[in-house]
Amino acid sequence: MKFGEIFRFEVTYQLRYVSTWLLFAVLFLFGFTLPRLGTPTDGTYLNSPSTIAFFTIFGSALWLVIGGVVAGDAATRDRHTRMHPLTYTTPVSKFNYLGARFLAALALNVSIMLILYTGFVFSFYGPGARTQLIDQFRLASYVTNYAYIALPMAIAATAIQFAFAALSGRAITSYMGSLVIIIVSHLIGTTLRFKLDWKVFGSLLDLLGITIIQDMEGWTPIDKNIRLIGLEGTWLGSRVTWFGLAIGALAFTYFRFQLSHVTDVRKWRLFGSRPASTHPANQAHGNDFSLINVPDVSRYFVFRTHIRQTFAIAGASFRSIAKSWGGLTIVAVLAIGTGLFATEYMEWFGVPLFARTEEVLRILTPSLSSYQTHWIVIPLLTIFYAGELVWSEREAGINELSDTTPVPESVLFLGKFMGLALLIVTWVAFLMVAGIINQLIMGYYHFEMDVYLRALFGIQLTNYLLFALLVFVIHVLVNQKYIGHMVAMGAYGFILFASMLGVEHKLLIYASDTGWSYSDMRGFGPFMKPWLWFKMYWASWAFLLAMLATLFWTRSKEGGLNARFHLAQHRFSQHRPALLIAVVLVVVSGGFIFYNTNVLNVYLNNADRMAMRADYERRYGKYMHVARPVLTRAKLHVEIYPDEQTADIRGTYHLVNRSKVPIDSIHLSTVLYDGIEAVSFDRAASAVVADAELGYHIYSLKNPLQPGDSVQMNVEVHIKPTGFSNDGVDASVVANGSHIDSNDWMPVIGYDNDRRLRNAQDRQKYGLPPHAERSSLYNVAARYEADHARLIDFEAVVGTVGDQIAVAPGSLTRTWTKGDRRYFHYVTNAPILNEYAFFSARYGVREAQWVPPSPVARNSVQESKNTAKPVTIQVFYHPAHDANVERMVKSAQASLAYYGQEFGVYPYSHFRVLERPGPGRGMHAEPMTIDYQEGYSLMNPKAGGLDLPYHILAHEVAHQWWGITFVPAAVEGVGFLVESLATYSAMQVVEATLGYEHLLKYLSQMRQEYEVPRSRAAPSLLRASNRFMNYRKGPFALYALRSYIGKDRVNDALRRLLRSYTASPPLPTTLDFYGELNAVTPDSLHYLLNDLFATNTFWELKTEQATATQTKKGDWQVALTVQARKVIVDEMGVEKPVPMNDWIEIGVFSPTEKDNQSNQPLYLKKHRIRSGRQTISVTVPRQPTRAGIDPNHLLIDLEMDDNTEGVKVQN
Repeated sequence: MKFGEIFRFEVTYQLRYVSTWLLFAVLFLFGFTLPRLGTPTDGTYLNSPSTIAFFTIFGSALWLVIGGVVAGDAATRDRHTRMHPLTYTTPVSKFNYLGARFLAALALNVSIMLILYTGFVFSFYGPGARTQLIDQFRLASYVTNYAYIALPMAIAATAIQFAFAALSGRAITSYMGSLVIIIVSHLIGTTLRFKLDWKVFGSLLDLLGITIIQDMEGWTPIDKNIRLIGLEGTWLGSRVTWFGLAIGALAFTYFRFQLSHVTDVRKWRLFGSRPASTHPANQAHGNDFSLINVPDVSRYFVFRTHIRQTFAIAGASFRSIAKSWGGLTIVAVLAIGTGLFATEYMEWFGVPLFARTEEVLRILTPSLSSYQTHWIVIPLLTIFYAGELVWSEREAGINELSDTTPVPESVLFLGKFMGLALLIVTWVAFLMVAGIINQLIMGYYHFEMDVYLRALFGIQLTNYLLFALLVFVIHVLVNQKYIGHMVAMGAYGFILFASMLGVEHKLLIYASDTGWSYSDMRGFGPFMKPWLWFKMYWASWAFLLAMLATLFWTRSKEGGLNARFHLAQHRFSQHRPALLIAVVLVVVSGGFIFYNTNVLNVYLNNADRMAMRADYERRYGKYMHVARPVLTRAKLHVEIYPDEQTADIRGTYHLVNRSKVPIDSIHLSTVLYDGIEAVSFDRAASAVVADAELGYHIYSLKNPLQPGDSVQMNVEVHIKPTGFSNDGVDASVVANGSHIDSNDWMPVIGYDNDRRLRNAQDRQKYGLPPHAERSSLYNVAARYEADHARLIDFEAVVGTVGDQIAVAPGSLTRTWTKGDRRYFHYVTNAPILNEYAFFSARYGVREAQWVPPSPVARNSVQESKNTAKPVTIQVFYHPAHDANVERMVKSAQASLAYYGQEFGVYPYSHFRVLERPGPGRGMHAEPMTIDYQEGYSLMNPKAGGLDLPYHILAHEVAHQWWGITFVPAAVEGVGFLVESLATYSAMQVVEATLGYEHLLKYLSQMRQEYEVPRSRAAPSLLRASNRFMNYRKGPFALYALRSYIGKDRVNDALRRLLRSYTASPPLPTTLDFYGELNAVTPDSLHYLLNDLFATNTFWELKTEQATATQTKKGDWQVALTVQARKVIVDEMGVEKPVPMNDWIEIGVFSPTEKDNQSNQPLYLKKHRIRSGRQTISVTVPRQPTRAGIDPNHLLIDLEMDDNTEGVKVQN
């Protein structure tokens, strides 16, 4: 046969398959649906090249996991139909046979990928299209994405799928080829890029296109709308790499494939084949009529027999898949890799972590709906091997014999499922081994085996087994192997992306639950009860599905629907009791869950919450500017019941009318549905609005509250979870580690503007007028909105169980015991912001003192009569988490000393740091209190390494000045005045106590975020609006200014800012700070001040060459050729080059004796640098090894690697 004939036959034959057309349909529907699910939030269009690239990558990933059937069938149909003894003897060459079939499969696959774009076009321009998000049609947007993303994926994947199938002789192994691609491209590539920092090598392995998504993060909105995907850089390299792998796979297949009929049964391997058995063939002659003894076999098929049959089938099933090269190998390799690379996984910003079991489990136990984990291979392998077991006899051609055996369908189903379950148990055991290896490598030897067993073999294994049973049932019911794989993948995709599809109720998402977590403080906490109910519910469904699978189990050649339904009806009577039990269990457990989630609690999906926020604004936004009394004093009595997970709060609020008009009503915003229990006043008042659903109440005063007058309001709040909600159990009050935040539970006086919808498209969707996410920097009226800056006097009595300590803001005036409960009375010695929390746990306590030096402060912002007093420092920690306690005490002492000297007196008598349950690594500051989650206590800095815990606490202590004493207006740039100033202040504490070298380590670590692709389109720092600007760019700009004008001048500007503004209106903005900086900056450097803060300026500095020549005097003449450019970038990404005449550091370095690194400065001075290329000559005393421009990266240049170059010595 000729090449063309085989090609045409293959294409025509595959187009007869339902599975082929199903692939076309799935890709079309995916392409149509995906663009309608999301809404770009950065000003890009749905049909922009960047957005189409994003959609293409997801569509290609979908095809990869479901489309292996085409290549697999093309490579193995003859063996599958057992026609190969004939077809292999026809006069066709191996090249024509393999080449034509491969190209036919490739032609079909590239066509299937092309249909994805048809779906895009119909979605963008068809009925119901969101025309406001659609730009004009550009054919190039589709062509480039198809040519550079989809087409290379189709070519490389088809080649690898074809190779796996052809060499194994089994079509289904093409799916294993897809899985290998996912592991290599996504899992290994991601690990290399982000964990091992081998960015280039990891990018070369990226076939899926994840690096494109990451690179586009650095594009401006204009770029995203008009810039086409290009085949360049590492993306070009990755295409070449995978084309090379594809060609290699095809070549290997060509040379290993044998176009001949093998008479003995052989087991194909990737690297060759071997006979299935090495025993010699039977040499008996045909005339040997020796008598044999036939054993007498029992024919009683009782329950015991069925049990033995079940275990026999389970063992055989387990062995068959365990022996396959991917059965145990893939998960074992991933598990060992996870353990061996523990140092890469168990770190945070370069700081090692204690490998406590709770942290290891976070790596090993992703939810079934998590796709950002390499353990996604377990569900994918489950889908693959479930199909293998269901179809094993039919593919081996022995189903007509096995179907006649006296084995019940339930035994067949259960035995095969148990075999798969045993394999999953083995996989989970590998996970536990990975965790233990991880801990051993990290030097942690406290193995909590009971926690491992409960989390892995109790919780995680349950999820995997429920999913495995679902996949098993799908394969049985579909009764077509490849379509079964597609349906199973569809079911898994629904589990992964149900929330994106608008399905959020856990009763509708298979195997889902309300979530769980483990921590040392609270253990598994309150999460197990809802988890158990949901698993009972889904296990009941699994039981019901298993019964259905048993009814429809195929045991004959009659596989049609009618025949199977008749057979199911025949079997129904036998299984009726079990089916009835399953239905009852589903109804009872589901009904109980529904009662908890929808009756005892209110079920709200994301759309409901958005709609309620919109309703809140529509109904009550008119009261935004209504005069309201000011809270001046709060006195609370709190009863915490950890064992019952409840708390009662009784509060007395002293409200004062500080407006110029009488107030005739008091408005309260409360928690939705679970708001305040009771409200009363010390004067006549009546409720006129009681909207518990939206959390808004209005109380009309019989006699209006006159200006300057006050009223006492009494409130009662009960924290008493009723059952559990769809979102799980509130963990504010737990057995150990209760944390009650006032922002979560206490009422807000007046309309709460923080509840409004902020996203412009969400506001448009819900019919709300446009509103900026934050008030303009130049909005003068916003400076007088000071509710968030009001100070209150605070007093609280907190009761808890006898073995716990309760903590609240203020000085502890007394404690007492009443029955089995302990009480603590706290009173603040100075007013605090209306933000506080209550804690209760079995704490260990470390107490220390900070005694201020004399003189108290330099240029104190307080009046001279105010003097600093000793401060009691207390650290409340979980007793097993004591590693960083002394570090926290020292950081607090150093911070209080530095900030007190530079910025003014710390106003409180106490400073507390408290631990609470949770995985977070940061901290949260409130007046005189800092709380942290358990993740912070995991940090274990190396001796001489970066002491990040020290810096984090210094940052939070700085908030006692920046954000608590000094409260800016809630306008653009507020994050800069709070977070940037706190970070910069902490940097100075680190330098003063740990040394300048340690500060450089911190700066180097923080600058690593420069390497993350990010758009330069942004407002100026004065209008800072995101995390990068507040926590990175802002502090670096202040550090750069310090390097130019000196630390004392910057601190002087900070002191003047504190001295000029209190918590009373008008509140300060970044314009005020800019004015203070302007006053202390020399005129010659005002350009730099403008570049750093007033405009969004970036420098592009590069050293092209550095040479050195030794002079006759013995010193060295160094010549540097540098390139310099400065641009201002607006918020849409438009760049405007500006001429340079800037002072910029030039540095020349030699190796240090300590570590032989080129960081010993021989020369470090500022030079006038102009735009363009220029040569700079300097003289140094010793031979240099490295030199460059702005070597310390003071200026904002996102490309840092080219600032310096190695020095070439010239003779």
